[in-house]
This record gives sequence, structure tokens and C-alpha cells, in this order.
Amino acid sequence: MSSDERCPRCERPLVIKHVGHNSFLGCTGYPDCDYKRGLREQSEIDPEDLGVACPECGKELQLKSGRYGLFVGCSGFPECEFVTEPNTEEQSSITCPECSVGELHQKTSRRGTVFYACDQYPKCEFTVNQPPVDETCPKCQYPLLVKKKSAAGIRKVCPQKQCDYKSDAL
Repeated sequence: MSSDERCPRCERPLVIKHVGHNSFLGCTGYPDCDYKRGLREQSEIDPEDLGVACPECGKELQLKSGRYGLFVGCSGFPECEFVTEPNTEEQSSITCPECSVGELHQKTSRRGTVFYACDQYPKCEFTVNQPPVDETCPKCQYPLLVKKKSAAGIRKVCPQKQCDYKSDAL
């Protein structure tokens, strides 16, 4: 289905395209011109250069819009898959207990539930569903505890399945 609008990059007509349950305006010059714009928000979703080098490959980082909101990604994608949150200064500094390299960051699943994952994903796939606490388990010596709500109140609990450590209510 075509539109009356023209592509701001190459002046070719824009058409309405459907992918899954989503619709958008895309340039008829694709793949030479990859301009696209959402139908709901009438704004261009082109990546915005940030003027900062990617820590993995050295190319420029860009502010991009994805299905779960804004994120910072490498301009060298798909060769470089570096991705981070746009506001990393608010993140915790709890070291990942699995890889000991990454840090745990709060994420939101596509269903809206909050979880905590290692920022070295996909190299490290460690996740926990409760807020992490940077304390060692006194029973099994695992380097992380999580805050868990229960009828007795909030407790610090070991996330290891084989360990049954629970602190007194906080």
C-alpha cells in the first residue's frame, strides 16, 4: 500500500509495510535506501551518533530505538554486537558471580517483568529474578545473595538451588 509521502533521503515514494503485528512506512528504494518510520509516532527512527567509540571494536556508538525502547549500540552492527543501556551511570556495580567480568544490570523482559542480567551477554547468560545483594552466602560461600519478599518480610536468600540459606527478615 503506497503513501503520498516521499523519502526524505532519496525522494522515492514511501509504502506501508507490515512485519508481524507491526506496520511502518518504508522507502521503495530498499535495500539501497533503508529509511523507515513508524506509523504511530511520526518521527524518523534513524540512529543518532553519540561521538563515543565502541569499547569492543572502536567504531562509533549510536543511540538507537528498538522494540523495547532506546538503547546504545555499535554502528558496526552486525559485525560488532555491543549493546548497553543509555543511562549506564545509574546501574549497580555488582560483579557477575558466573563470569567475574561483567556487572549485573536491571533489565525488563518483553512481558514487563524486571530481572537482573550480566552485561557480558551473550558471552555470559547469568540472570536472577530478584534484586541482587553484593554479599557472600555464609552457608555455601556463593558470592551473591538476592532480596526476596515473603510473608515474614524481605529476606536475603542464596540463589543457588542446592543451598537453603535465608536471612532473618530485614
